[in-house]
Amino acid sequence: MIEPIGGLAASFVSFLVVLGVVVFVHEFGHYQVARWFKVKIESFSIGFGPELCAWTSKAGVRWRIAALPLGGYVKFEGDKDVSSQSVSSPTFKDGIADRNSGLFHAQPVHVRAAVTAAGPLFNFGFSIAVFAIFFAIFGEMVQRPIISHVLPDGAAAAAGMKAGDEVVAINGRKIDDFVDLQTAIMVSGGKEMALDIRRADGAVHIRVTPKIVERQTPFGDKETQGLLGIETRFTRETVEKRSYNPIQALVRGGEQTANIIATQFNFILAVLRGGMSAGHINGPLGIFQIAGKVTENSVAEAGPQASAAQVAESVGIGLVRLAAVLSVAVGFMNLLPLPVLDGGHLVFYAAEAVRGKPIPEKVQAISFQIGLACILSLFVFATFQDLERSGLFNLLKGFVAAG
Repeated sequence: MIEPIGGLAASFVSFLVVLGVVVFVHEFGHYQVARWFKVKIESFSIGFGPELCAWTSKAGVRWRIAALPLGGYVKFEGDKDVSSQSVSSPTFKDGIADRNSGLFHAQPVHVRAAVTAAGPLFNFGFSIAVFAIFFAIFGEMVQRPIISHVLPDGAAAAAGMKAGDEVVAINGRKIDDFVDLQTAIMVSGGKEMALDIRRADGAVHIRVTPKIVERQTPFGDKETQGLLGIETRFTRETVEKRSYNPIQALVRGGEQTANIIATQFNFILAVLRGGMSAGHINGPLGIFQIAGKVTENSVAEAGPQASAAQVAESVGIGLVRLAAVLSVAVGFMNLLPLPVLDGGHLVFYAAEAVRGKPIPEKVQAISFQIGLACILSLFVFATFQDLERSGLFNLLKGFVAAG
């Protein structure tokens, strides 16, 4: 068991490593594609705020590690600020001459779109590669979606599901892992699901609506989600060890990444319709807690007799897996069509391609302000949820009551 102070330090280091890797991958996507198109780059930063350390490459790029490790940016020559808004200059009307200058905002719209989309795409590519490597090396333990017990008062019992049923598809999408079934149920609270079921006496098609229930998370707080009322047991008949060759592992890595993206999309829809609580959203403190929990579990899995090298290997594998999952989340979030995010920029570029000219600067400026307000509001809300999960508010209530 990691001691409290050591655990806090381990969590902090794990948080910095995981977030640093994910941010680097995202920003490197912007950087590398910009270099391919010969766009001039002023700086590459991991973090915001004052520089902790920095150096300038032979290409003239300022590489920075900054004090606030909550993101990063690539600043192109001619950018007004780190959000890649252009400076207002009449030289941008010169067309080809400006393009040859290497200024980002003088490039054709398809070049700007490619550079912008590269960040999220590199995030997805990194995740696919990590998952594929792990699948190729370690294989995969899969719990078949076979139901061992149906709770009498649950939605599954009311719909006619039985012990021994094996769910083979959800809403037309084939599944072969109980984890996929669990995830689909969690984000489907209040929404009907179409299940294809294999029984001993034949195939059955059942429609069922998971109940919306409140549950306690591993961090002690409560959140709402969907519940079907089924259980499974890990037995030799239901657990399979699967091995993959390199091609199969790559395909499986792509499937894993696509499943995470689909889950995030369904989560947003579930929150909007009230099927899940927004308390599932994690901010920086939530990622810090998760990184700490992964580190603690990895140390425990290594065992008390493990050498330092074995512990380091176990922790490294756990954190790389977490970085792969978080990388998908960061890529997905950045594609949301909000100004300031990559998705918002891509919406403007799409509109520019259709109109044949850029969106007016005043409209873009107002949109960026609205987008920034939305992002800051989400950040504050997520941080509030993180603090609530940490038990800080309950602790403060206790002090107030004691006073």
